[in-house]
Amino acid sequence: MVPHDRPTTAELVHAGLRRCAAARRQVSARYDRGAVTATEWADALAALHAREARWWSVLACTAVADHTIPLVYVAAVSDAEAAAVRAAADWAHTAREYTGTAVARVA
Repeated sequence: MVPHDRPTTAELVHAGLRRCAAARRQVSARYDRGAVTATEWADALAALHAREARWWSVLACTAVADHTIPLVYVAAVSDAEAAAVRAAADWAHTAREYTGTAVARVA
């Protein structure tokens, strides 16, 4: 990349996806050290997977608009977005289960 050139959408998305992965590793390490509760950990993972899905969505919009990109790549990006959405929903569900378990222990 030339210093004055703006990054491409693909470069921005790649950087965003790397930040999401790093943040997931960090929150998992904090959980392993006992610095966050299971609910906080699951909530954070749900939010980070949702953020990842939004990055994939940005790439999907760009890929669909660029008619030179083969449909197989568009499909792969769409699949990655859907997987991140499912992971976000699964982690949100897990967080609710952890919250329910914690409430049941107190009651």
